[in-house]
Amino acid sequence: MIQLTTEQIKLAEQLLITVMKKEPIVEYKELGDRISPPIHHRQVPRNIGVISELCYQLGLPFLSAKVVTKGVNVAGEGLYKLYIQYFPEAEKLTPKEVFSEELKKIRECTEWYRLADYLHINIDLPRPITKGGVSPSIRILPMSSKEEFPGMSIEDVQDDFFLGELKKRDGLFYFRKFGMNAPNGSLVLFQFNNLIIASAKLQSIKRFDMPEKGQYYGAYQFDINTVEVFRPISVNEINKIDSNITRFSQSKQEINPSFISEIEELIKRKQMVLIADELPLQELHQLKEGAKKQVLVNSYERNYKARQICIDYYGCHCSVCGFDFAEFYGDEFEGKIHVHHLKALSEINEEYEVDPIKDLRPVCPNCHLALHSKVGEIPYNIEELKEKINRTNSLV
Repeated sequence: MIQLTTEQIKLAEQLLITVMKKEPIVEYKELGDRISPPIHHRQVPRNIGVISELCYQLGLPFLSAKVVTKGVNVAGEGLYKLYIQYFPEAEKLTPKEVFSEELKKIRECTEWYRLADYLHINIDLPRPITKGGVSPSIRILPMSSKEEFPGMSIEDVQDDFFLGELKKRDGLFYFRKFGMNAPNGSLVLFQFNNLIIASAKLQSIKRFDMPEKGQYYGAYQFDINTVEVFRPISVNEINKIDSNITRFSQSKQEINPSFISEIEELIKRKQMVLIADELPLQELHQLKEGAKKQVLVNSYERNYKARQICIDYYGCHCSVCGFDFAEFYGDEFEGKIHVHHLKALSEINEEYEVDPIKDLRPVCPNCHLALHSKVGEIPYNIEELKEKINRTNSLV
């Protein structure tokens, strides 16, 4: 995402003021004089062009269309050149037609708050209203591994608290001291051990007159139907969306709400799908819901920490055929891979602790199915499957 200079941010603020006040156009010199210190009108075109490039990245119209040459009352040729650069099909239009269409888009756009939020400009622009009657907000809520969840792993917190205790409490999450100030309907990201591990929509905040159990001064009420757990999200992944978030801390942070769709898409990509793909096909019909082996298999599949260690060590490509999702389908498929347990189910018991390097290997879904296609408890090993591939290829 483009980062603007201080001067460009000031110009963007003045342009947003023209939007708020419904001023149709502003001249180059007038715009340059509105900021402090003023800039020469000849410096304005280059700077507002950068602002329009940022608008494009945010999915907004080219705001520089509001700036016109004195006595001509149309945007300079720079707008047309920039527009054609991003929309080559518009070459059939004249510069004046592009100018008129873009002004119309600016007038009709209802999302200028996204530019203001991105640039941290405090200006009263219309915002969308959520079901709760408030504007969207994204908050990071840090949780203490010492005070709230002592001795618990990420998986334990996700399973026992978010998918267990929190739902039993109908979404009531107690807090010490002051809690956070966030509007109802906010998307809350739960931070644990410097990772985002869960999310939920905030319904309300309750504050107690007297602390409950001597330590809780209030509680957040979350919508239990919106509680999500997923593979941990790092600060680097958040930073790629909102560059102002550079680290996680024990203070409550706010993510630019203009990135709500990007954050929700990231959460969606991180969803954990629980599948019993380690089960031998001939046993599937014998296992009832809750059977010991099925529970164990799903439990190991959920251990994404071991999964990630395995992938970090061996790489995100199939150990059998070398298939790489990102290389084949594109960057958005980075990290998509199955993880195969080398130990057979007959060797797994309640005391079994997976070793990510010795016991796991990344494999593609096709090879994963092939590995478990052998009759009996013991699957094919990776070398056996490689030999089969080599024999098949030699016949071609």
